[in-house]
Amino acid sequence: MGPEREHSGLWEWLESPEPVLELDDEATVAGVLAALQERGFDARTVDLGPFSGKAELLQALHGILELDEWFGFNWDALEEALHGPGEEDSAGRVLVCTGFRQFQSRAPEDAAIFLDILRTVASTPESGLRGCVLIP
Repeated sequence: MGPEREHSGLWEWLESPEPVLELDDEATVAGVLAALQERGFDARTVDLGPFSGKAELLQALHGILELDEWFGFNWDALEEALHGPGEEDSAGRVLVCTGFRQFQSRAPEDAAIFLDILRTVASTPESGLRGCVLIP
């Protein structure tokens, strides 16, 4: 996928109410990050490919999102943390997740819960999370 298509898909998604965008195999992490950062988003990347379940995912997100000591390493704590400091003049945070299909094949229930949390939080107007971009 060339930069124009990659950016075009992101721009359309950012204008839509859908909180999760799944790109195809040709999307590049660098291109997605650059496009999001160009628009002022706090884009964070997590490679889900090597994870076999919830514990590894939450441990990685704790570090990547720079979560506080109070983080409880459970789904409720993740949902609360992702709501996280939402500033009215900020474009918000976007998670860029690679390796989602691999994670989903290893831990389908955890992957479904993770996506549900992302959709719920990103759909909440007060949330600092705009959404998630999935790159296979």
